[in-house]
Amino acid sequence: MKKPVLLLALTASVLGTLVTSALAAPKLSAQSIIVNPVQTTLQARVWVNRDPSGARTPVYYVGDRITLYTTVDENAYVYLFNINPDGTADQILPNRISGSNYVRAGQTRAFPASGDQFTFDVAGPEGLNRVLVIASRRPLNLSELSTYQQGQSFATVKPTTAPGFAQALSIVVNPITQPVPQQDWTSDTASYTVRY
Repeated sequence: MKKPVLLLALTASVLGTLVTSALAAPKLSAQSIIVNPVQTTLQARVWVNRDPSGARTPVYYVGDRITLYTTVDENAYVYLFNINPDGTADQILPNRISGSNYVRAGQTRAFPASGDQFTFDVAGPEGLNRVLVIASRRPLNLSELSTYQQGQSFATVKPTTAPGFAQALSIVVNPITQPVPQQDWTSDTASYTVRY
């Protein structure tokens, strides 16, 4: 008879912790962006030029130039996004300037690359930014997530999907018509802080 009471108390304790966590201020993390729930052999890594280790959160000031790096351990299609402090998101790669988003195993891809004719300059708003890389063995269709405006080189994440970016991106990697198997994609994040 004591097992059901103990189980009920344990369940109430866990639910109380979950409710308390849900009511706490949301924190942007890799888990709140998108995480593959299945272990995969595909590995990707993303970092910024002021922190090659990816272990800390460097500071950039508005107007500073930033370089993003990513690498994969298998040939993969790489998708880069910047999640701004206000919850909006920018699609960095693929774009119309940098060529293909296909990255070979062991290759480190810089954005912008040394020969590119553009820079990636830090802009506001002030606060914590996250760079998200999604690496997939198969190409993803991002048309439901982001669009290119006429004459623009970079796609923008649709305002209607930005607040629910994680959910919108999970629909992209797990579409109803042709889902990408969970073992065929992975994600990683890096962070940096913007100050004026």
